Amino acid sequence: MPVPSRKLYFGLLAACLQTTIFSSAAAAAEYQVANLHTNPSALLLRADINDTLLQIDGYFFVDDSDELIQGIKKAYDEGRALQGRSRGVLVIPGDEAELVRRLEDISGDANSVLAGGHFTLNTNSPKWHVIGGSEFRGSERFDYDEDDANRLRFATLLGLFSFGELQSAMEVSVVWSNYLGLNYRFKIDGLENTQFGISPKLQNISLIERSISISDYDEEKLFDAGRDVDQNLQLNADLGVSHRMDNWTLGLAIKDIYQQSMHSTIGTEYQQRSQISASIDYHASWAAFRFDADLTPQTGFGEIPSQRIYQAATAIPLSERVALLLDYRWSDNPYSDDAPGLGLHYNLGQLLHINAQFSYAGSNELGGSINLQLPL
Repeated sequence: MPVPSRKLYFGLLAACLQTTIFSSAAAAAEYQVANLHTNPSALLLRADINDTLLQIDGYFFVDDSDELIQGIKKAYDEGRALQGRSRGVLVIPGDEAELVRRLEDISGDANSVLAGGHFTLNTNSPKWHVIGGSEFRGSERFDYDEDDANRLRFATLLGLFSFGELQSAMEVSVVWSNYLGLNYRFKIDGLENTQFGISPKLQNISLIERSISISDYDEEKLFDAGRDVDQNLQLNADLGVSHRMDNWTLGLAIKDIYQQSMHSTIGTEYQQRSQISASIDYHASWAAFRFDADLTPQTGFGEIPSQRIYQAATAIPLSERVALLLDYRWSDNPYSDDAPGLGLHYNLGQLLHINAQFSYAGSNELGGSINLQLPL
């Protein structure tokens, strides 16, 4: 279950960071194939574009605003040092006080990691694109066992302290999704300004959930995908519709129309649900604006809370080829902070685009992204 840590960023930027990348890109240049990952109908049908296009992107966001990594490392080092002195019978009652204080200080602290990437490749038909992606969402929380204070005091009285007897641990939750599919866009007679899209896909969802005792702490073990993994392979699809009115575009997307319940290796349920989002775009020669909103909550899992994301973005042309990207996100989540973003867009013609962006929410809460589209 989610914990009342002041800043728990995991699910909050999960879909949000990639939305930041793509919405800002869309604001800067209308023909951005990366938009297909957020709305299957977002890319205009352009029969005049026959070049083979490849789009790739990558992003990450790390939130350690509670400074959990530093705090647990200090507690780990203090515990190992105390155990070493204990073996030489060099401990006296009271030597455990510093370790107890450190464990209490990081009680309930959490951090998270968000990373991933996508690719898009067009086909000979302007209606079809090959799509694929990998999205990694992971969060951890320190669970302090209050009885560890008594265990430490008793052990130092006997002069026989063993670090492995402590029950405090890092609780880790991860959702890792990979997919490969096709995007198809079409129009219906009588609705010339409305475009529809569907992206059927083969989807693999991996759930990782584990508890790592403080005596066995190792950063490489936190999000290790080699153990404690439950994998689910399935067919799924995303749906989208876009309606254009002069300079305005209204969009609605439904991600993962097939829903199912999954369980981690220790039995925690992850209920995959369809996630609905909406967008409003405005394009003009002097600037472009976009607003995105989650209409339904994004599903949480274990230490990852559910949340809704709202975002405003703008692209301001600085020259014929360069635009300044600005955005701001609001998170309907009691464990998160709002976050501004800053980036640059560069285009060479209508097909080659590069977007680089930086997001910052506070000390130890930052991330970046890059998106490249180029003709082959």
